[in-house]
Amino acid sequence: MIDTTALHSTGCDVLHRLLLVLVLSLLAAPGCAAEPEWTLGLDVSHHSGKIEWAVVAASGYDFVYVKATEGVDDADPMFKTFWQELKTHGIPRGAYHFYVTEDDPEEQARFFLSRVRPESGDLPPVVDVELIGKGTTGDLAADLKSFLIIVEDAFGVKPIIYTGWKFWNKHIGAGFGEYPLWVAEYDVDDPLLPKGWSHWHLWQFEGNVAVPGVEKHADRTRVRSDIQMRELMIP
Repeated sequence: MIDTTALHSTGCDVLHRLLLVLVLSLLAAPGCAAEPEWTLGLDVSHHSGKIEWAVVAASGYDFVYVKATEGVDDADPMFKTFWQELKTHGIPRGAYHFYVTEDDPEEQARFFLSRVRPESGDLPPVVDVELIGKGTTGDLAADLKSFLIIVEDAFGVKPIIYTGWKFWNKHIGAGFGEYPLWVAEYDVDDPLLPKGWSHWHLWQFEGNVAVPGVEKHADRTRVRSDIQMRELMIP
């Protein structure tokens, strides 16, 4: 007699194998690729503590932004050290300014430029705009534009704006889409865009996390998958 149970089991095995092959082929097909390999970077300041740059680079980080200044008179005490060490280790570097909304924008720009001496191959300057001071007055958008124009004239490239969509939409608004965007948003699959931008260039997706080689903490950033790092560098 024929064992129909065995035939049924064999048929199911074959079907399962065919389904597995089909799924794997679909995953390998164009348009169904796995998650892209991100270009990763860090941003650090004196709050990060001591940093072993060789360990950072070996851990898969391809660039680093360092805090240079804040407001009109607050220079990060570790900027010069980190800046030179990054050059020594051949790690692409960039400098950022923490924008203080109460302070004069032109004075802030001049203070930032007095501390940063960019070279060919460095990354564009960044202005970090994320807080409103209690004594803030005037037109925030116009003031920020003044800062950006001065820095752009000095560096020869457009500065990158770092911000979050909630802050930006509430306090600044559209009108800055010509500048590259570094958006900050955590615990999401894709960040929301502030008004005025159709896409982001950099995405800070984790903050204050442990990173090999960094004594205390750092923030982690992805570069958009269709952007090459060399496209962002100062000629």
